[in-house]
Amino acid sequence: MPKEMIRQTSFSSGEVDISIWKRTDVEQYLTAAQSLLNCEVGTTGLARKRKGSLFRYNVTGEAELNSTMYEFLDKNGVYYLVMASSGYFYIWSAPLTQQDVITYQDQYVVTYTNTQVVTFVNQLTFIQAVPMPYSGADLFDLDYTQDNDSIIFTSPLFPPGRLFISNYDPLTFSFEYLDIYPLPAYDFNLINYNGCNVLYTISTNIMTFQLSNIPAGSVFTNQWVGGQIVGAGATDTAPIGYAIITAVSQTGTTATFTATVIINFLTSGYSTSGAQYSIRSVAFTAGAGGTGNPYGLGYPSKVLYFQNRLWLANTALLQNTIFGSKLNQPISFDVGTGADTDAIIYTIGQTNAGPIYWMNGGKQLEVFTVNFEFACPQNEDIGLTPSTFSIRQQSSYGTSSLLKPQTYLNDTYIVQRTGKAMINYHFTGVGLSYQSTNIAPQSSHLMKNPTNRALLRGTDTSQDNFIYLLNDVDNTITAFQFANEIHLAALTPIVFQNNVQLIDIVSVNNQIYVLKYYVLTNQFIIEELQTGVFVDCAFNTTMDSLGNVVDLDIFNGYMVQVIYQGQDYGEYLVVNGEITVNNIEVNAGAVTVGLLFNVEIRPMYPYFSANTSPFEKQVYRIYVDYYESLNFMINGILVQYQDFKEIQLGLPLLPRTDTAIVSRVAGYNRFDEDIIVITQSSPFDLQILAIGYQVEMAVI
Repeated sequence: MPKEMIRQTSFSSGEVDISIWKRTDVEQYLTAAQSLLNCEVGTTGLARKRKGSLFRYNVTGEAELNSTMYEFLDKNGVYYLVMASSGYFYIWSAPLTQQDVITYQDQYVVTYTNTQVVTFVNQLTFIQAVPMPYSGADLFDLDYTQDNDSIIFTSPLFPPGRLFISNYDPLTFSFEYLDIYPLPAYDFNLINYNGCNVLYTISTNIMTFQLSNIPAGSVFTNQWVGGQIVGAGATDTAPIGYAIITAVSQTGTTATFTATVIINFLTSGYSTSGAQYSIRSVAFTAGAGGTGNPYGLGYPSKVLYFQNRLWLANTALLQNTIFGSKLNQPISFDVGTGADTDAIIYTIGQTNAGPIYWMNGGKQLEVFTVNFEFACPQNEDIGLTPSTFSIRQQSSYGTSSLLKPQTYLNDTYIVQRTGKAMINYHFTGVGLSYQSTNIAPQSSHLMKNPTNRALLRGTDTSQDNFIYLLNDVDNTITAFQFANEIHLAALTPIVFQNNVQLIDIVSVNNQIYVLKYYVLTNQFIIEELQTGVFVDCAFNTTMDSLGNVVDLDIFNGYMVQVIYQGQDYGEYLVVNGEITVNNIEVNAGAVTVGLLFNVEIRPMYPYFSANTSPFEKQVYRIYVDYYESLNFMINGILVQYQDFKEIQLGLPLLPRTDTAIVSRVAGYNRFDEDIIVITQSSPFDLQILAIGYQVEMAVI
């Protein structure tokens, strides 16, 4: 029988669903894997161990199971991490930059690979607890946007509010409701004005507007305060008068409004027909405080700051209407005369569009609803104005209400409404349009209706781009690694230890922070994902010569990994905050303690050719190219990392770059899941460059 050497040099398609494990006819077959557990796919296509995490702050006294986290950037370029819990925002300053470690002789400290050692200038530092009105139950429904020393929050139960820096010396954060004036107004068509009569007088810009003969059963109340009276003149457009309602009263079939004139009305010769006027109530309830809403109008639940306008959307009665503030005046929704700088009010007029779930500032203003994806087309040199504003449908995947869209360059990533697909919403530029594509249809098992996400942008040292999706359903993270120019679009699973619950995830200054709850000890910890760390919740402590390590109360009941000077000192169960390490060499000093996680890399079934791969085949030999890796196994066989001489000399364990060769004696098969499997359960790096195997095919 002929033998053939097959070589897989890339994992750029990521971990794929079992339903396509036999699809050898698919072009990406040799770039996919059955399992990439706790792995990331690099830009070059290699499979490597995922980032571990560093202990950053114990927030047990502040966090709760509903807590949410946000990035805050002030006008001086300083980053902060904000965490919301019932009744409070808690604020920490985040690390600013990395700094080279230098000896007292001004020499750079480097690793054995000659890489400069860096450290953060500072860690998370608690600043302030700020009272705010939201309870834990309200936090999940908050939408947010940031600009100019503020995070603006919206909730269907509260007026729009903001967390902001109210003083820089001393640094002080505060919360307040937005003092929006005038509020956006809307004619809900509750009353037929055609048979009504109008009589008004104006004195020093104060209008008394009387509407008589209103239909029986019509009631004008304070719901109209803050609304608008628009119209007057021989027609409804020549000229237009505009006033903001300040008081309302009604006697029988006559309603009387007091209003402040913004645009002059005719003082004589005006139309007395109610059909020539529009009396608009506020689009959502004015004022501050409480969760009550006496008129049932609802507050806007969605918010975005885009092109120097504050955009609000989705109230209880206007679920697919958006409101844009005046240009450079985010708390004024004065529609004026429709000038380019005036406010914008627009309702999506499309059947079955459904509620607006999200607004997003991509290449254009993007609007996502339950059934469709929209964009507001505009040329690059022209902003959105009342006269040019329109909304155009781009695709019809429908958007998840749980996950806020994530933008990177010309792309926005959304989760489809079923939660089982991630959609790339790409601005093509042709006709100012977008193209929507499912980025990983072969990995639907890793799309678990995520509830939050965090973006890690490529840097000058690493071109890897990641979106980390938090899966509340099973306390895992799905890592999406992408780079369009080299066709990288990989989903891989990140799992954590038992009895560790994920609460939230956020990116602050291009660093990923995860809020976790340790069930066995009732502890809430903020951790930071970090390259070069191979355990979770890693922190430094000390070990005495007897091997005793104390003050591990946050890990009571957990198995912890101990690392001393880069060497594996084993796993131990923490009891009463202590462990005793098997310290044969009687070493003492700083140790790193954390929670170990396992890695599994399992390529697709052995491939012979697109036509013959479904048949039985025998693998004679396996070749695994690895880079800077240590202490891992291939099919349960340990890859040698020290020879006898190195052991005799007592040399430390160092990662190696080599090719491991494993001979196989198993018979013919098609379904043996252990044909090729690479595993690791140690606190060291693992990077697999390529997998080759010698295979013989036979028809049985």
